[in-house]
Amino acid sequence: MLGILIGFMIANPAASHAMTAVLETAGMAAALILLRTPRPEGTAALLVSTYYYGREAGQREHDIKHAGWDAVQAHLGAEFLYGWSVPNLQQWIAPTCAAWAVAAALYLIRLRGARLPTAALGRRP
Repeated sequence: MLGILIGFMIANPAASHAMTAVLETAGMAAALILLRTPRPEGTAALLVSTYYYGREAGQREHDIKHAGWDAVQAHLGAEFLYGWSVPNLQQWIAPTCAAWAVAAALYLIRLRGARLPTAALGRRP
């Protein structure tokens, strides 16, 4: 079973990035909730998205430097998505969408949880 999962993750890097982004976002949001930070879900999603953007931009900059671009062109190309390949875009967009979906789900769960105790108090026998 573990071999099948690892094989799937290697064959589908965008899907594997999305799966790990779900875990990273949920874990980071849980830690930020415990630390009572403002907007913990959004902060977690933003940090995870930024991490994957930087990861793909760094890989793309490395690739386009080796393709003959000078250092400044390679940096600007990687920074502003110019010259990115479709797999690089997929490997950034998939975890970003997953992170924001987890953030939205956690936000709705927390919002609903906050409303339940007040609604229960209003129904005293």
